[in-house]
Order: sequence, then C-alpha cells, then structure tokens
Amino acid sequence: SSGINAEWPLRPGGYPGRTTQTPAQLVGDQGDPGIPGAKGITIDVTYVQSKIYAFHSQRKEPDACPSGMTKIREGYSFLFFDSSTGSKHGIPLTDPGSCMINFNVQPVMECSTDTCEIKGDDTSIWMPIGNFTKGNTISEELPTKELVIIPEDEKTADNQGDLELIKSYLSRCTVCDSPSSVMAIHSFTNNKPSCPNKWEQLWVGYSFAMAVDRAGGVGEQLQGHGSCLKYFTPQISVRCIMSGATGYPTCHFQSQSQKTAYIRANNFESDGKMGTLDENLEESISRCVVCRRIPDIAL
Repeated sequence: SSGINAEWPLRPGGYPGRTTQTPAQLVGDQGDPGIPGAKGITIDVTYVQSKIYAFHSQRKEPDACPSGMTKIREGYSFLFFDSSTGSKHGIPLTDPGSCMINFNVQPVMECSTDTCEIKGDDTSIWMPIGNFTKGNTISEELPTKELVIIPEDEKTADNQGDLELIKSYLSRCTVCDSPSSVMAIHSFTNNKPSCPNKWEQLWVGYSFAMAVDRAGGVGEQLQGHGSCLKYFTPQISVRCIMSGATGYPTCHFQSQSQKTAYIRANNFESDGKMGTLDENLEESISRCVVCRRIPDIAL
C-alpha cells in the first residue's frame, strides 16, 4: 500500500496541514484602507415637508396660491353631501377634496349589492361667495329664487337654464403645494391675533366652526386654516338637489334649513340675539389669523 487516501487526489505541493492554533491566534495584520464609497443620496428638505392644501376665496375668482406655493388646480368650494338613505359626508375646507374640479349637483352615486343610483332628493352643499358690500342684505347679494339646471338636450332658445348663473355665485378655490405647514390661530375675542415667531401671516379672518343644511353638515378643525374665513357671512351654504319643484336639478342660495356656527368673541357682551345687519355683529365673532411657517427657518 502506498498510504495515499484514495479520496484525496494527488496534488503538486501537497495539501495544507492542520493547525493547533485557535481562531484568535490566526488574526492577521490590519489591511490597507479601502477606496472611498459612492456619494450618498441628498434628501430634498422641501419635498419632505411638502403639504397639499385647499384655499377658498369666497369670491367668484379663485385666489392665487400664497407666495412660495405651487398651484396644482382650481375648482369650486364644496362642503358636503347627503342622500335620501341617510348617507352623508362633509369635507373640511382645509382638505384638497373640498375643492371640486367641476360643479355637479350630485357628485356622488350610492351603490348597494344590486344597484348604483342617484335619487331625486339627494343633495349637495356648496359654499357661495361671501365678499358682500357692507350693509347689504343676503337677498341683495345672492339669488332669492330657485335656480334651475336644464339638461343640454332639453334646452330651448327661451330656456337655457341657470347653470352658469349658479356657478357665478359659487366660491372658487385653489389647491396648492406648500413647502411648510399652515395653521390657524383663534383669539376667541374680537381682537386680531398675530402669528408666533418664525411664522408669517397669510390673512386675518373670522373663526368658523360648522355649516349645517338639512340633515348634514361639516365641522372645521380649529387648527386648520379652513376654520378662518376671510369674509364673514351668515349664509355659508348653497343647497342643490337633483329633483326640485320643477322636476329638474335646482340650487337654493337662501335655504331655510341652513345654519352657520361661528366662534363667539368672549369679550363681547350681548343679549344673545342679533340681527344679521346689526352694525356690531362682526364684533361678536372671534377673530383669527392664518400663519405659515417660514420654510428656511428651523424651529
């Protein structure tokens, strides 16, 4: 016998022998430094802090986005909808969803297991303009009659409907991309508050809490800028219904069911009831300011 293990083929120079050293004794010298690594990814701070907001003008024209913000789109100021089955949903004015690209009497459709449908007494609630001439009544600023929307295939030379007239009295809105946060501050008095350090003022307004019409409504979170309206008006909603008295879709700018809730000024004393033309009415409403954090200043 040659003494060679058949499982180990012959190899020039032989195989490494075994060692009795421990792993710690086998550690070699420190190697040379490696080459520099690739440059890391730079995070765009503006992108990371980006916020999407809706801004409502309460006028016939949409406002431009505040300085430093980028416009995404324009639309019509939408508040909420309700249906004959009891479904209802409101969208805070701060949210981009409250700025509908198009006006539609009923922008939603209800679906059950078997059907999807729009019913005649389904309603939608929109926000009207609010930049009224001081001293004017709501009837002098908004339509008093029921305005009718005639389908395109039923229009005649004598009856074109009131769609364009309705749209001209709706508040317009703009959705903007902001590089920093926006918030509202309420004084709960009739004194105008100011923005804190490192924040800048966008506008001063009136503290708005909630709008209700028929069986639905929408409330505003007081830290959101949708709770600070630029213009004070007792009428904050327009109710549109799929099938009005004429059988066609209609809109009511002076719905008897509408209610608007503002924050009361704690420093104003009254007997608890005031007329909408009372010269001291606005003094009874809390004032607010909308502020934006200055983007290039670290908190």
